Amino acid sequence: MSDRAIRHRERTYPPPYPDGWYRLAASKDIRPGEVRHVQCVGEQIALFRSTTDGTVAAVDAFCPHQGANLADGVVKGDRLQCPFHGWQLDGHGRILSHPRAAAQPPAHRHWEAIDYYGMIMMYRSARPGARAPYRLPPLATIDSRQLVLRGQYDAGEVDMHIIEFAENSVDFQHFPELHGVMRIPWTSIRLPWIRIRHEPSWSLDDTQEHVSYFGDEATLEIGGRVYERTRSRALITFLGPGSIVKFDFSVPRVGNVIMFQTHTPVAALKQRVTFRWFAARRVPRILVSYVVGNWISQWRQDVAIWKRKIYRPLRSRPADAGPRGMMHRWYRRFYPDGPVANLSEGSEHGS
Repeated sequence: MSDRAIRHRERTYPPPYPDGWYRLAASKDIRPGEVRHVQCVGEQIALFRSTTDGTVAAVDAFCPHQGANLADGVVKGDRLQCPFHGWQLDGHGRILSHPRAAAQPPAHRHWEAIDYYGMIMMYRSARPGARAPYRLPPLATIDSRQLVLRGQYDAGEVDMHIIEFAENSVDFQHFPELHGVMRIPWTSIRLPWIRIRHEPSWSLDDTQEHVSYFGDEATLEIGGRVYERTRSRALITFLGPGSIVKFDFSVPRVGNVIMFQTHTPVAALKQRVTFRWFAARRVPRILVSYVVGNWISQWRQDVAIWKRKIYRPLRSRPADAGPRGMMHRWYRRFYPDGPVANLSEGSEHGS
């Protein structure tokens, strides 16, 4: 696709970086005393881990003194030292040591960062330094080791806007067309005579404004006959604008599987996508892989559409007071600095 076509696509979408928690790296990839340069959500970030208490921190990659890249620096306890003139700052952006500086400089830009079940998550806000208005929830079944890490998959970069995942969850009409065919897990190979019947749903959380739910009950139809014993259930929890999504799979003869899917924008129409899943140790690995791989196969069918489409604002669709309209009203909360035209009824997003 040409640069001109990409720019045209981009103009049809809402702004590319809604407020939310974004995955920056795997926790294991940043050991105490290490620092890494990360480019995402429109920012250049120096991500480092303290040798004092092991916490992670995310600060603007460029030193406030003369602009050296702090990711080339070294970690000193809970501070990051610039490689150019030795300035030191902590994870809150406070300049704690600035040799040869005449006056204390202002605080450096930073973002709240945490470890979350093997992922380093950063809260991106339109207001840098703002504390996250909500936390990512603890999960008792993982904390108690009832479910343990069983696998992870880095899907690389996908050409899509982050809102497409939320749009997909309320587009019930595309399920028979795109997801009614059974495929061999992890592949695009269709299985003849087998179809999937979907019963999707979407709802808001009554107590947590940043949470919404997409549910799906799926049953296999083989040779025209529906087999109720194959019924499986999935509950997908949006913990924000789709930057991190939690899947709860309940599958006959397999049990429960929890999976995280993350979308990290590296550009307006490019997401780095990862998957990380947990299940009981007793469940054979091949069965867990079947559950996750079946989702991956179906997800790839969506990706093939997302990477070449534009965004149609609500006005372009029939009047919608159902899940799609509800989702749009909910999604606008992740753009707190003002209205977003193509998420508002009756207007379009201009160029």
